[in-house]
Amino acid sequence: MLSLTAKALSDLGGAFSPERLALAGQMTLLGMGMIFAVLAILWGVLAIFKLIFAKPEKKKAKPAPAAPKAEPVVVPEPVVAPAVTDDAELIAVLTAAIAAYEASLGNEVAPGGFRVVSFRRANGGKAWNSK
Repeated sequence: MLSLTAKALSDLGGAFSPERLALAGQMTLLGMGMIFAVLAILWGVLAIFKLIFAKPEKKKAKPAPAAPKAEPVVVPEPVVAPAVTDDAELIAVLTAAIAAYEASLGNEVAPGGFRVVSFRRANGGKAWNSK
């Protein structure tokens, strides 16, 4: 079969002959047409699956519109600055955790060998237990 195709192509003329270019155009259109036909079939199958397997959504009945009420006057509350917290307890807990970790690795930690002066979250992340 391959030899017949090669012979048929060699009979068409030179590398850029009009016959070869016409055959190349036909092959391109045939290939693209098949691709789009298969895509259309897949689209249709997916649409049918959606009709068969999708659960129907319950439509909520809209309540009758109520008579317009007079809106109450909203008084803005004064903005309160957040309270300044003492982070000494948190720093002490962090220091103890680091000391315990170093001790578990077998490293000797001299009393007063290090201290946590400040801390901040890495990459602006949230606390592990916040939701």
